[in-house]
Amino acid sequence: MHHTWKPERKDFRGHETIVSMWRFHTQENHWSDIAQHITIDPNGEIWLGRNWNNAPASASGFNGNSAVGPFMFEMIGNFDKDCDPFDGAQRDAVISVIAAIQERFDLQTRSLKFHNSMSPKSCPGSSLDYEEIVSRVEAARHAVAAAPKTRGSAASKRPFPDEPDLALAELVKGASRTALAVAEPGDAELSHHEHGLEALDSATGGAPGEAAARDSGLSAGQVATMRPHLINLRSGRFSDEGEVSTTSTDVDAIFESHLPSALAAAKAAGRKLKLLIYLHGGLVSESSGLQVAFKHIDWWMKNDVYPIYFIWETGLFETIGQLLTRARQPGARDVFDFTTDPVIEATARALQGPRIWGGMKSSAEHAVDPPSPNGQINGGAHYAATKLKTFCDSDPGAIELHAVGHSAGSIFLAYFVATAHALGVPSFKTGSFLAPAIRVDTFKDKLLNAIGPGKGIDKLYIFTMKRDFERGDNCAGTYRKSLLYLIYYALEDRRKTPILGLEESLRGDKDLKKLCGLDGGVADGEVVWAVTQGDTGRSASTSTSHGGFDDDAPTMNSVLRRVLAKDDADTIVDYGGSRDLGAGRPWIQEYDLPPELAALRAPEAIAMTSPGVQAMGSQGSLFALSAGTHRPASGASRRMALCVGIDRYPGPYALAGCVADANAWAGALKTLGFETSMLTNEGATRAAIDRNLRALINGCRAGDVIVFQYAGHGTFMPDLDGDEEDGNDEAICPVDFGSGALYIDDDISKVLATLPEGVNLTIFMDCCHSGTNTRFAMGAPQRGAAGDLDERRRFIVPTPEVIQAHIEFRKGLSDEAGTRAVGGKRMRVVKFAACQDHEVAWESQGHGEFTVRATRVLAQGIDAMTNQQFVERVITGFGANPRQHPMLDGAKDTGAWGLLLPRGASAAKTSRQGGEPAAVGDEDLLRTIAALGEAVTTLASRQAAP
Repeated sequence: MHHTWKPERKDFRGHETIVSMWRFHTQENHWSDIAQHITIDPNGEIWLGRNWNNAPASASGFNGNSAVGPFMFEMIGNFDKDCDPFDGAQRDAVISVIAAIQERFDLQTRSLKFHNSMSPKSCPGSSLDYEEIVSRVEAARHAVAAAPKTRGSAASKRPFPDEPDLALAELVKGASRTALAVAEPGDAELSHHEHGLEALDSATGGAPGEAAARDSGLSAGQVATMRPHLINLRSGRFSDEGEVSTTSTDVDAIFESHLPSALAAAKAAGRKLKLLIYLHGGLVSESSGLQVAFKHIDWWMKNDVYPIYFIWETGLFETIGQLLTRARQPGARDVFDFTTDPVIEATARALQGPRIWGGMKSSAEHAVDPPSPNGQINGGAHYAATKLKTFCDSDPGAIELHAVGHSAGSIFLAYFVATAHALGVPSFKTGSFLAPAIRVDTFKDKLLNAIGPGKGIDKLYIFTMKRDFERGDNCAGTYRKSLLYLIYYALEDRRKTPILGLEESLRGDKDLKKLCGLDGGVADGEVVWAVTQGDTGRSASTSTSHGGFDDDAPTMNSVLRRVLAKDDADTIVDYGGSRDLGAGRPWIQEYDLPPELAALRAPEAIAMTSPGVQAMGSQGSLFALSAGTHRPASGASRRMALCVGIDRYPGPYALAGCVADANAWAGALKTLGFETSMLTNEGATRAAIDRNLRALINGCRAGDVIVFQYAGHGTFMPDLDGDEEDGNDEAICPVDFGSGALYIDDDISKVLATLPEGVNLTIFMDCCHSGTNTRFAMGAPQRGAAGDLDERRRFIVPTPEVIQAHIEFRKGLSDEAGTRAVGGKRMRVVKFAACQDHEVAWESQGHGEFTVRATRVLAQGIDAMTNQQFVERVITGFGANPRQHPMLDGAKDTGAWGLLLPRGASAAKTSRQGGEPAAVGDEDLLRTIAALGEAVTTLASRQAAP
């Protein structure tokens, strides 16, 4: 039960208001449909909305899934105290609706839920009394029970009858156009600081109307809805700072209110409550931890798993401050003495890397400190473990525990599980370590003897990369191996300390070999080595970076299947891919700067003084920050990419290699220093592609290099605005294309028209009819040899049904219509297409044939390579008789541009004096050092201040 809050009763304008609500939910929030199943207006009339067979966008974490979920209705009005009255025909209709729905589905009267029981909002109004409404419903149900019931299968009867009102029929038709049932994470109502009905047409982004939180990008409402799943710690203690404070009473609420409710629901459904403890990586910011939790929580809930996320702030800057105090004691070497070592080593030593890493590990250890003799709470995780034991003891056998730890989260998890088991908490059914950064000796001390049925963790799973992929990883282009190797070589007290996630450590220890079955025996542990051949099932992982495991769909789905005890062929709600929170964060933003240092986040404020890298080791500081300019230093460009791959198209349109292509492009671009974000399968809707492409372009500035890559179906549609000579628009096919939601060349052209001057945007399209889908192809296509028929053509035939859906969809895009194509000479964008317009883009052996050859060229090195040289090498890779001919599109001079270089930089400028090729990512390295150096200097001055 919800109210709109805005509009109020007096604002209601009939059909106009309903349409405005629908537009706000679908075009501003990018939900698949209006949030509610029905809307009850002040006159008691019932307006139809979302298809009743689909889950609503009712309350974050409580929206259900494609199989089960709530029925949601919204009342027009503001029913907070001293506002609209809840009376008359509207109240009668509300009571009748509740009674009828409950009677129809044999629900108890108290199945009615107020939104405020799941959210900090006052909805459905602070003036409403739950007990009074329940009493009215009970009386009404006597009348409903006497009415004849009609029952039928969902397949044979639709919940909405034909609607004679043509205007409303059009609304219902448009609002029900999504082919797939997509669950949205948000709440329906506007927030209370939104003013007026105009907010329905003007509010943008996030939860409706919520102010953005500080660093995570999450709104206050989004954070509030996550609270039943969050425990925030700082240096092991409950944190009263940052975006999310946690007290012991907050933990009490989780274990004494939220979890008992979840347990009751699970028992009513005839299943155990699956409770999962999740630990993110260390040396990351609170905001990064919140972003991980935000992406994961609703997905776990849709799969009937209740997650609890420990957000553990590691106190990085406090640790540096303490180290500086120590470093400036008499006789100690100054931090700036380290100027002659290799750059990475100098930076790590200057910042006392082993001690910082040790401080982070200390946070995990102290999180399980027992209370003081006087009862004072110390370790926040210890307190949570005691509450977990009490909760499990309340209903023995009804609760099933699971745990996941990513990177340094494995360290925290080892201490937590050991403590919980010592307190008498039941054994965790599964424990999954993603790229674990825990030392082997620490793991063996805390957990080795606790692996096995009933011992602490019944079954242990390790997801980590094979050695070659580990060595091919990088830390944001700065350190050119994975973070595990940085720990292995530099951050532990002793160089080459064995780390659990490294292949050589696992295979080099006889106890670990036996635990994980690497010696061929039956074991209580198992390793899934990335990158696996397949991307589905219980043992799939395609992450090619240390930090990517928690957002790699095959990995997360494999963990889920093990938690649910599901086989490879069993149905689950798949993980949706990369976080929809904008482009990836560079290394220097993986922690939250103090407010006075926040300016360091702005890359334009950072510049290396001249003599640059050659000056290191000479007189003066290792670090230099330009105080007199806000212009980026020469070459200090950012490199960002959005990669899209779609395999799970409906029915006969399914493909097999597009997600693998997106992963391949992401991996190749990461090695070139790009921060990548991804959209795959169900996450790659038209709205998501448009939103993320706009974010990529709007977030860049002159000097940046950005990439948009797409692998999936292409097609063409009738030209509806008369700007195409051949009468057709080229289009790419998002996963929801069946609803008419195609992304046509006009759409892409409109987005590209906003590209800032001086930005190099390169597009890689591995789909059919991609040659002109950005509307600026040059030259006449060359006819190549015809290929044999193949079931994996990346082309969708424009059927009459799809064309009609497309026409109807475009009618609702009046705000996006009409932007004419920008010609190639003006657009200044580089695009590589998989084939000529008349050809087919093929995929075979699990990859697109264009992607295989293009990424192979990138892997061989691109120093001094132009765009024209790149496409020629890709074409050469197809052999003497290719069935598709990749093509370069753009202004005529773009062929001479350096491939993936900042605008204006020619390929000839990519080498240094003496002929040594420039190492990709050096600019980011220098900026990182400048930022860290300024932070250290500032903290040093703090320590010196009285």
